[in-house]
Amino acid sequence: MKIFKAGIVTILIFSSFLVIGQKINSPYSRYGLGYLHGKNISTALTGMGGISFAMWNPNKINPTNPASYGKFDSLSFIFEVGLIGNYTDHRTSLKSESSDYVTLSHIFIGFPVTNWWRTSLGALPYSKIGYDVNVMVDMSEYDFTNVINSIEGDGGINQFYWGNGFNIGKRLRLGFDAIFLFGEGSRSSMVYFPDSINIFGTKTNTKTVGSDFIFDYGIQYDIPLKDKKLLTLGAVYSNSWNMNASRSTFAYTLRGGYDDIVEIVKDTIIYSPEEKGKVVIPDRFGIGIVFRDENLWLVGADFEWQQWEKFSSFGRSDSLDNAWRVSVGGEITPKHTSISNLFKRMTYRVGFRYVNSYLSLLGKPINEYGISFGFTFPMKKSKTTIDLGVEAGSRGTTDNNLIQENFINVTFGVSVSEHWFHKRKYR
Repeated sequence: MKIFKAGIVTILIFSSFLVIGQKINSPYSRYGLGYLHGKNISTALTGMGGISFAMWNPNKINPTNPASYGKFDSLSFIFEVGLIGNYTDHRTSLKSESSDYVTLSHIFIGFPVTNWWRTSLGALPYSKIGYDVNVMVDMSEYDFTNVINSIEGDGGINQFYWGNGFNIGKRLRLGFDAIFLFGEGSRSSMVYFPDSINIFGTKTNTKTVGSDFIFDYGIQYDIPLKDKKLLTLGAVYSNSWNMNASRSTFAYTLRGGYDDIVEIVKDTIIYSPEEKGKVVIPDRFGIGIVFRDENLWLVGADFEWQQWEKFSSFGRSDSLDNAWRVSVGGEITPKHTSISNLFKRMTYRVGFRYVNSYLSLLGKPINEYGISFGFTFPMKKSKTTIDLGVEAGSRGTTDNNLIQENFINVTFGVSVSEHWFHKRKYR
């Protein structure tokens, strides 16, 4: 019980850092719920392209499929924490600029409850919002001052989960995650006339706050093959949920508010302090397969689909498309013994993912792909590992004056697995 309480306190503390530290820069996060992260965010999974639905490891935590908790070592307490650093080059057909950030990516704990029941707790992002875009409209042909539309957004949704995995015999595992979603998003839009002091600008600020519980369900099944080979099938499902939310809107005319000029409010246009509503999060389904040789290598693939065309916020849709993801990847450990040199005991990973996102703008789909690789560095005489993952990829396109985002993600994680649940016979 002390371990359980300590784990909850630790998760809550790090959840506050997740809320404070997540800042991104992507104009595409303006739509829907923003940039979606999913739950395959751990360093090891990232290095394999995000394959996760059929993945399990007795000394690592995979919250993407809660059935995987059933494979935790029956005597171990597992603790994982990770950081992510991002560098993005934003390009249009005319110019480019870059942005970067570093933030805490996740924190997980896992441990056995009984011989057939394992549990896990964790905190990680669900979605992120972050953009700052200025669009100038040239009005010179109409003999009028230029017009600039400035749009900004910040915030996102985080998730705190409590998961449980159950062993049904030796081959079948079932699990579920009870997930508490919480967070807020702020969006603003301002139209102003930088070349004229005689025309008032107009600004609208909207802030949405939401929180609710949702549930993920998972299943895994192992099929033993010849020569210690094993085939694992996995699937996850999340049904549609209506998240409780409130929204405040403030629209007004102003002077200034740009180029470090002090904002002076003139007249209020709209003031709506607290509007209650629902944000519909659509159902999600995923399947995966992993083929492995115990302690040596594995290869796998995932397919995930989510019905985002049913998304709505306060009764209004955002013209989103249904989204899907395909991931393939694998890992190899040349020699899994404690007396081998470091390079033979290390685990090497590689993967690829392609995401058909829920966005289409100006007739162009805003899709994403990433190529990844990673390593695990094991500690001697311990199950503790240090994990490193690198992913390079691209999102969007420069066609039709849209923005292409070329990114590099570097993830760093520490996984601690210690025997806490047995008594020593000798001291």
